[in-house]
Amino acid sequence: MMKKTIFCLLLSLFSVVLFSQDTINQKDAQGNKTGFWRKSNTSGIKVYEGHFRAGIPYGEFRYFYPDGKVKTISFISRNGHLAKTISYFQTGKKMAVGNYLDEKKDSLWKFYSETADTVAGEEFYREGRKEGVSRTFYAGKGVSELITWKNGIQDGRWEAYYTSGKLKLQGFFTAGQKAGPFKTFYETGGVMMSGQYSEGRQAGTWDYFDEKGRITKKESYQNGMIVKTEDFTH
Repeated sequence: MMKKTIFCLLLSLFSVVLFSQDTINQKDAQGNKTGFWRKSNTSGIKVYEGHFRAGIPYGEFRYFYPDGKVKTISFISRNGHLAKTISYFQTGKKMAVGNYLDEKKDSLWKFYSETADTVAGEEFYREGRKEGVSRTFYAGKGVSELITWKNGIQDGRWEAYYTSGKLKLQGFFTAGQKAGPFKTFYETGGVMMSGQYSEGRQAGTWDYFDEKGRITKKESYQNGMIVKTEDFTH
């Protein structure tokens, strides 16, 4: 009786193994992926796993680091077009959250600090390119830098801030190059440096000030090169 029981258990286990092997990585009559799929690389290390229907992914997909830890979890919908995604550091802490639309980054993405476990930055995307205002943050202490993008190129307002929230730097970009007025500030609010950029190069007169607002130096630029310096500290 004992031998018969052991035989039945082994047969049952063997059947489960065969069944599981027969129900993953399958294709339908049209040759499309269907059901549960698990992909491994040539070394046998798992790369991803998830479900397909008529060759189109749907539901939860998991992607893995070489050590087997979860790298990314995507929740796929809208006939495979939309993937709401969470990525993780190898420590298991959250690294990024955002959407893919037709396999390109879309709308708001949030990026996290592994050490501080807080939001480190926010970026907006359209068709895989940065668009609008992106922000980086101090660890729980407000905005560190603000950058404006158009079609994946830095274009528009650019600002940086002290941890106190006071303005540290103010400038502008046009088509990826610094252009127009540029200023830096002391944390007290006074201007530290003021000048102009043209096609990414310093141009015209640049003024430098001490914390009391007194001018300490002037520099004159042509084609991005200093042609004259005046020192007022003596």
